[in-house]
This record gives sequence, C-alpha cells and structure tokens, in this order.
Amino acid sequence: MRKFIAMIFSTALLLAITACGATPPHTESVGTVAAYDNYTAELLEADFYTDDNGKSIVRVSVNYTNNNSDGMYMLESFVVKAFQDDTELVDLTDINDDKQSVTLIKEVKDGQSIAGSYVFELSSTSPVEVRICSPTADEELLAMREYAYEAQNTD
Repeated sequence: MRKFIAMIFSTALLLAITACGATPPHTESVGTVAAYDNYTAELLEADFYTDDNGKSIVRVSVNYTNNNSDGMYMLESFVVKAFQDDTELVDLTDINDDKQSVTLIKEVKDGQSIAGSYVFELSSTSPVEVRICSPTADEELLAMREYAYEAQNTD
C-alpha cells in the first residue's frame, strides 16, 4: 500500500513540475508580458531563418527589466520555452557564441532593461508558441505569444 501511495504522489509531483510542458495551458488571461517578483519580460518580435547547417531556426526577442536593487540575470529570472504542434522545440540559445543571447547572463538592476533573445530549432512550418514561465518547480505560465511561420532568410 505504501508503494502505491508513493507512486501516486510521484506521478502528481511529476505533473506539477511539467506545468509549462507540452500540454497547452488555459491562456485566457495570459498576455505577452511576464511578471515575477520584481522582474518583467516582454515577448517581442521573432525572426525566422536557416542557419549555416541548414536548420530552420526562430530567434525570439525578449525585453527584460529588473526593478530590484540586487542584480539579476534574465536567464535566471524566467523559464522560456517554444512549441510547435504541442511539441517542445529544441532550445539552441548559446550564451557563449551569440551576441544577442549573451545578454541573458548580463546583470541588470535598479529598474534597468535589456534586450535579449532565445533561439529554437523549428520542427515544421506550423505557428510557434513561446511561453514564459516562473523559475519555480511548477513553472507557472506567465506570458505567451504565438508567431506565424514566415519565409526564412539565410543567416
């Protein structure tokens, strides 16, 4: 009986942890600006292109603001994920090589804002849904925006 209860509890915990996962959430009241603690992140435009390796890519721009006097990084303040056809896309964001993504680890404080971007590999030509979630175990959905697939440019 204890094993059965432990298995039920484990399953419930797993479902809670994947709240920002592949199942589309109820989004009636979710906009394009996420707010968590004293941080905000706004989903801006998206750029679709093909990289040097032939991968179809989307780069999503995000504006991040930290209203704390303590420094914080955009990458630690929110969880950002992208989906096509209810399937999570591969995150290709590289904070070491990409000039637009390196700002994800730049310290921001005192009401300052910074622009950054997240990069995902596309799986089809379906619309891309980008979600910003809280940086907690339950990854509460805070903001979302859908981007229509556009003809790609060569990077």
